[in-house]
Amino acid sequence: MNAKLSPKNESDRIRVLHEYEILNTAAEEEFDRITKIASLVCGTPISLISLVDKDMQWFKSRVGLEIDETTRDVSFCQYTLEEDQLMEVEDAKKDDRFKSNELVILEPNIRYYAGLPLIDPNGYALGALCVIDRVPRQLDQHQKEILTLLRDEVVALIVNRKEKEKYKESEQKLKAFFDNSQGLMCTHDLKGNFIAVNEAGAKTLGYTREEIQLRSLFDIVPSEGHKNLQDYLGAIVQRGTIKGEMRTLTRSGETRTWMFNNILQTNGNKIPYVIGNAVDITEQHFLEKELKHAQATLMRTGRVARIGGWEYTPADGKIVWSEITREIHEVPEDYEPELTTALQFYKAGSSRNKIRTAIEHALATGEAWDLELEIVTFAGHEMWIRALGNADFENGHCVRLYGTFQDIDKRKRIEAESSNSKKLLSEVLDATSAVAIIATDTTGVVTLFNTGAENLLGYRSEEVIGKLGLEHFHLKEELVLRAKELEVELGRSVDKLRFFVDMAELHGAEQREWTYCRKDGSRLYVSLAVTFIRDINENVIGYLAIATDISRIIHQREELEKAKLVAEQASAAKSQFLANMSHELRTPLNGIVGFTDLLLGTALEDTQREYLSIVDQSANLLLGIVNDILDFSKIEAGKLELDVGQTDLQDLVIQLTNFLNMQIKAKNLEFYLNIAADVPHYIWVDALRIKQVLMNLLSNATKFTEKGTVELSITVESHDATQAVLCFSVKDTGIGIKEDNVERIFDAFTQEDNSMTKRYGGTGLGLTISNKLLKMMGSELKLESTFGAGSRFFFTINVPAVWEINAWDELKKIKDVLIVAEEESERNDLDRMLSLKKINTVHAKTGFEVLQILKKGHHFDAILIDHQLPIISGIETIQNIREKNFDNNTEPTIIPIFSSNQQDIEQLCHSVAISRWLVKPFTPEELYTALVKVNVS
Repeated sequence: MNAKLSPKNESDRIRVLHEYEILNTAAEEEFDRITKIASLVCGTPISLISLVDKDMQWFKSRVGLEIDETTRDVSFCQYTLEEDQLMEVEDAKKDDRFKSNELVILEPNIRYYAGLPLIDPNGYALGALCVIDRVPRQLDQHQKEILTLLRDEVVALIVNRKEKEKYKESEQKLKAFFDNSQGLMCTHDLKGNFIAVNEAGAKTLGYTREEIQLRSLFDIVPSEGHKNLQDYLGAIVQRGTIKGEMRTLTRSGETRTWMFNNILQTNGNKIPYVIGNAVDITEQHFLEKELKHAQATLMRTGRVARIGGWEYTPADGKIVWSEITREIHEVPEDYEPELTTALQFYKAGSSRNKIRTAIEHALATGEAWDLELEIVTFAGHEMWIRALGNADFENGHCVRLYGTFQDIDKRKRIEAESSNSKKLLSEVLDATSAVAIIATDTTGVVTLFNTGAENLLGYRSEEVIGKLGLEHFHLKEELVLRAKELEVELGRSVDKLRFFVDMAELHGAEQREWTYCRKDGSRLYVSLAVTFIRDINENVIGYLAIATDISRIIHQREELEKAKLVAEQASAAKSQFLANMSHELRTPLNGIVGFTDLLLGTALEDTQREYLSIVDQSANLLLGIVNDILDFSKIEAGKLELDVGQTDLQDLVIQLTNFLNMQIKAKNLEFYLNIAADVPHYIWVDALRIKQVLMNLLSNATKFTEKGTVELSITVESHDATQAVLCFSVKDTGIGIKEDNVERIFDAFTQEDNSMTKRYGGTGLGLTISNKLLKMMGSELKLESTFGAGSRFFFTINVPAVWEINAWDELKKIKDVLIVAEEESERNDLDRMLSLKKINTVHAKTGFEVLQILKKGHHFDAILIDHQLPIISGIETIQNIREKNFDNNTEPTIIPIFSSNQQDIEQLCHSVAISRWLVKPFTPEELYTALVKVNVS
């Protein structure tokens, strides 16, 4: 029998599940990895991460099951929600809950089930991690413990996933706030030079953003104000924050007065700078007397009514109390309220419980509160107050709580206080000139149309109030489309007013983007928030709509899309450039490196050998720069893959020693090689990349050491029969690194300072590439350094290892090789390298020649084929060789040779199932190693 269970907290549980925004999302590798591990550890064919919704259960990850969801009433996991520990059904056919379940009787024929509830930090069960088998069974204690650990990891992934989305949204809002803020927002250094200025501020001063950012505060402040400006720059360094007024001149010479509130900050490089936030109060200065009078009247009214205000921001936990609120609480002037301490003022018992419940409910649902409660002031006086609170929601999350705090010990003043509060609200609404605030009655007819609405839409309030409805300002086509959306979502027809309030009734408030039509027919984009207006008895008496002009944001969004397209095109062009550069630079370099290596192996005079050594060093230096740039590009793009294979560690050390020998002798340094006795003979690593890292560290150590020693040491930190944790260390007695430069030394294109580049040369990429390569190997580069005394770079790496010597003799098995390349010089280079190992060769210039040679019955142990051939490419030639099957299903070893970027190489080789290739230029040893590895595999 199938039935749907409903836990006691089901409605809250469903709400919390939806707040995680994980239902019906695409598969994610982190979750899939956990279900695979669970299946392997428990030995079951099926493993699931199930999220149990109101009527369905959704599979975030699944192993051994082809469906993505089932109805909730047949799910085993709904029973797991009722548990706080492992639920295990050893044989479903013997369990009364499941023996008639269709999932037991039919596919997938469940007989065994074990599941753990996914309980979030707030105690809500979101679903289950479970394993399923088609035969009765039991888990042992070890499997249960591992399954519990995997369950905890799933919960952590779900929670962290939500936090990442919230952080991304907050970052985007902060940037939009700066770019689109009214008034003047800026950053400047301690000399007054502008670093960044917002669009509105630059425009008010008569400049573009680009122009103003080339100026300083001294350029816009009149000369008579320069002394005060110098005092300001000194004061903010001492105090960290400063408020005040400042007069500036626009480009046209007009005087503007600003009220500012600036703070001192420090950037990532510990360089101080100032964040400035200023409001243009020029017009207010003309009304200074009237404003002061109004402020005095407002203050007197607040004191008479004994009403204070407060505001709480959940994001930063800050509470702001008005002066009256502070007076009611009788707190000292320096008292800073916090949520916990503020709640402690409420009298213990009923009052404190009611306010705590009201706040928690408002944070969750957006519901306002109006309570009469008792408090105990800071001075110990008991007092009755009236506490009112409201919540502002954005995207389903509470972003602000705010309200009033009223002394109601003297009931006679209630009417006067209500009247003054109404006046205060009216003044605030009229003062809000940048935001349209529109109120309607319950039929949708406008009852309030503030100054901001007049400015935004071009209507006078008397043209609108009592005459027009809220829908009058909307683009008709959007209303028709929204009506259809709501009819589908709500399952009923929607009238004109309900366009705006239906979702607000469901969620407490609704915020949505609309197109508004001004009186003159022009259009603008707005963000419209709609909520309720309630009377003292909580009856809805109307609706409040707050509209903000977001036209600039929308246009910027469109520009960003265009910029993204341009960036993608530029990225494609860069990739093509790298491919071309790789071919054009590496092909001639291959010839230089190859011929130089061959010539150095012949009988030469000392002068000739010296000249050739210089050529060899220069070519390898150029090769290193090219490889650094290409490696960095591939690593940044995530396209570089490691080629792990058996590596002779002793041979690797010999190669490093030979590489370093000439540099050591040239600088008259001492080189110490410290290899521990228990270091394994063979390890499984990407030999090319580990050698690249060590060569870079040794080169740097030699470069930056004028006298003394360079030491390479390899030690075993721990090991078992098949694995070893090795520590590679390069130590020198060179110039060392200053402490404040240690962190930035691993940044791309960075050396300790610019003088290093001039004195020692280099691209600044070596340490960055080395560190990124080590991170791909599960390690990282560490540094110990004393300025003026030397440095030690080291890293540890966990690798498979073999201690017995097992020499490779596979190269001797290769007797005949077919060389395929269009360029004769390239064919000759390869021929000479192979002839050193007494390997016979046959040459071909095109893919057609290869096919003709093989058709005649010639057999080869290996084929070296350049990809860039005329008419048909090397990869296409490989495909033809396999299709023709010239050698009766015995395919020779084929190694393609490339002069392109790594991404293209991998794609091309994977298309023909090739796992080994060479990239020009390469040394004879690299050629021999490739032949051996392919032949062995």
